[in-house]
Amino acid sequence: MTRIPVLIDTDVDIDDWMAILYLSMHPKVDLRGITTTGVGACHLTPGTRNALNLLQLTGKPDVPVAKGTNAPLSYSNVFPASIRGPIDAVYNVPLPTNPNDPVTESAVDFLRATLMASSDPITILAIGGGTNLGTLLHECPEVAKKIERIVMMGGAVYVPGNVNVVDPDYTNKVAEWNFFLDPLGGQYMFDSGVPVTLIPLDASDKVPLNLPFYDRIQQRHTTPQAAFIYQTLTADIPFVQSGDFFFWDPLAAAVLTDPKLASGKTLKLRVVQELDEEADHSGQLVEDPNGASIDVMLDADGDAFYDLFLDVING
Repeated sequence: MTRIPVLIDTDVDIDDWMAILYLSMHPKVDLRGITTTGVGACHLTPGTRNALNLLQLTGKPDVPVAKGTNAPLSYSNVFPASIRGPIDAVYNVPLPTNPNDPVTESAVDFLRATLMASSDPITILAIGGGTNLGTLLHECPEVAKKIERIVMMGGAVYVPGNVNVVDPDYTNKVAEWNFFLDPLGGQYMFDSGVPVTLIPLDASDKVPLNLPFYDRIQQRHTTPQAAFIYQTLTADIPFVQSGDFFFWDPLAAAVLTDPKLASGKTLKLRVVQELDEEADHSGQLVEDPNGASIDVMLDADGDAFYDLFLDVING
């Protein structure tokens, strides 16, 4: 069986944990490394440690992990502290300790070296916004030819954004967090010429992480990885019950392994950069005839996703 070489760029949020475990367990995936960002749900140092420990949990402690940046390329939008603290602490759910440290190189240097050294083009799962990858592609355009495709969770095209839903202090109702936190990083990814498959809220809205799914994983968590996911969802059960929780990053991971799970069309898009605190549209994806051609998934097969995800994480 030909395995897909994969790199993951992540902000190590609760849905990222699920995506990381899914790809690390999928028989068709050859996981080559993880890069972390502090521009997102976790802070950089605890998030990097959590990524290492997730690899220990899944029996792949020697997969390299590289620390990325603490600061976005544009603006200073951040997740609320009420979310970041519990994510840093993994909801106090125990994880085994990985004896390895992160690699000494920065995320950008690690990505460049790994891509240039690979004999096969590598697919990248982008579930941490655009800061690390945008910096890489802007500063090292020669790596573009070594990337098979970027599968990115991010954006909202024909549906409302989710920034204001999570943090009412922000007036932005049109952007999704991965683009809101660093609009310029996202634009650099779009401008790179690398093929991008985008999983925006339009698709992930079709795959809620709700009580019916929770009941299924409660009944079937037969591996340490599935048990960890069940425990973290239990710790975060108010979010599961809220109706605002969706399989954002795990859906992107699943589409990477099985593109038939989602459908859409190619759109020419750009990322709005302008910040206006009273009518903020920064990070919004807009159609633009001069924009980048992006394969945008607008629909997803939730039932097929749930079955696949549970099958893989239960080994």
